[in-house]
Amino acid sequence: MQHMPDDPTLLPAPWWVPDGGMHDFELELHRELPHGHPLHGVKATAVARCEGCDDVLFSVANQPFPWAVVHLTWTGREERAPWPMTTPLASLAELLTEWADHGCNDGAASSESRS
Repeated sequence: MQHMPDDPTLLPAPWWVPDGGMHDFELELHRELPHGHPLHGVKATAVARCEGCDDVLFSVANQPFPWAVVHLTWTGREERAPWPMTTPLASLAELLTEWADHGCNDGAASSESRS
């Protein structure tokens, strides 16, 4: 596989970066994280979203993994393990190889539906 720089703006569809920013995803993540979760107490910045399944890619600081894909529940409250479901990633290339068939690449929505 060709080397890919760790730049989420280069991810292919259905991954995309909303124009309005991703602060709401970060707020929801911190509301949902229970003690003991791999992202609890960690600086995590939302950088991209999968339009097909609503998974969110976070850049993670000071951890052995620099990226994490998280499936938020949007309950607005602390969850119980294993929620929010989280997959740590060593690189964005791993996202493309390990998650290439996570079911969302079948038909990405058009850019017109993105807001």
